[in-house]
Amino acid sequence: MKRMIRYGMKPVRYRIVVINVLLALALTLLVNFSFFLIGADPRGRRPPIRTDYVVVQVVYFFVASWAVVSLNTVRRFSLVRKILLSVAATVVFYLLVPGLNRSGEWYVQLSAGRLYNPFLVMKASFMLVVSVLYGKIFELLYQKQHITIENERLKNENLQTQYNMLANQISPHFLFNSLNSLSMLVREGQNENAQLYIDRLADTFRYMLRSGRSELATLSEELDFIEAYLYLLTIRYQNKLFCDMSIDERYRNWRLPVLSLQPLVENAVKHNSITLARPLRIAIRTEGGILTVSNPVIPKIDTPPGTGIGLKNLSSRYRLLISRDIRVVRENELFRVELPLVKP
Repeated sequence: MKRMIRYGMKPVRYRIVVINVLLALALTLLVNFSFFLIGADPRGRRPPIRTDYVVVQVVYFFVASWAVVSLNTVRRFSLVRKILLSVAATVVFYLLVPGLNRSGEWYVQLSAGRLYNPFLVMKASFMLVVSVLYGKIFELLYQKQHITIENERLKNENLQTQYNMLANQISPHFLFNSLNSLSMLVREGQNENAQLYIDRLADTFRYMLRSGRSELATLSEELDFIEAYLYLLTIRYQNKLFCDMSIDERYRNWRLPVLSLQPLVENAVKHNSITLARPLRIAIRTEGGILTVSNPVIPKIDTPPGTGIGLKNLSSRYRLLISRDIRVVRENELFRVELPLVKP
C-alpha cells in the first residue's frame, strides 16, 4: 500500500523561471518609473523623455534584475555566496550602463571622473536588496515545502511498515489456527464443510494479499471479506460466536481503509471469554454514514491487557488516508468502535 508523491523537476524549474521573469519585470518598472517621478524639479517639471533611452533602461534593468534574481534562487549556493555574486553582478551591470547609451561614453565619463551616477546607484541598490530578500524568501519556502514532503514520505513509510507488521502478524497466527480447524473437519469426515472452509480460507488470504495494493475498499468488499473471515472463526468456535449485521444498502459503495473490520473482529475474539454459556455476539451496523462494530465485554481471567496497537494502527490509517478518525467507546459492558465511511 504505497502513496507515491512525485514532483517533476521540469515543471518546478519552469515555475521558478516564470516567477523570476515576472519579478524582474516588476523591478524594472518600479525602479525606472519611480525614480523618473523623483527626478522632477520643485515645479513638477520633468526632463524630456527619450524613447530610445527608456527602451534601453527597461531592457537593461530587466536583464540585470533577472540575472540577480536567478542567482538568488540557486539552492546549492550559500547565503554569503549569493550576496557576493549578486553584488558582483550588480557592479558589472552598473559599469556596462554608459556603453548602452552612446558608443564610447563609458570612456568619456571615466576620463572625466563622472562614472558615478547617484540615480543609477539607487536603482541598482534597490534591485540588489529586493533580489537578495526574494532569494531568502524563496529558500525558506523551498525548505518548508521540502520538510512537508519529507514528513509526508515518512508518514507513508511508517504506515506501510505498520501495515506490513499487521499483515505479517495476521498471516502466521491465523493460518495456524485455520489449519487446525480444517484438520478437525477432515478428521470428523465433514467433507462438504471442509471444502467450503478451504474456499473461504482462500478468499480470506486472497483479499489480504490484494489489499496491499490499495488504500481504500468499498464497504461491500470489506463485508464480503469479513463474512469469509467470520465463517472460519465460527468453525473454530462452534455455537459460541455469532455476528449480527444490519447494513443499509445505500452505504455499500461507500469506502473505508482496507482491512478496517478484521482487527476489530480479531480483538473481540482475542480479548473476550467465549463459552457455550456466554457466547460472543458481534454486531456490525451502519447509521448516518458511520459503520459501528460492537461487542459485549466478557474479559478473560488469564489474559494480559492488550497493547492497543491494532486500534492505534487503524486510527493512524484513518487520519492519514481520509483525514478523519475512528471513535472508540466503552460503555458499561459494551465495547464499540465507530468507523466513518467516505461517500464515493
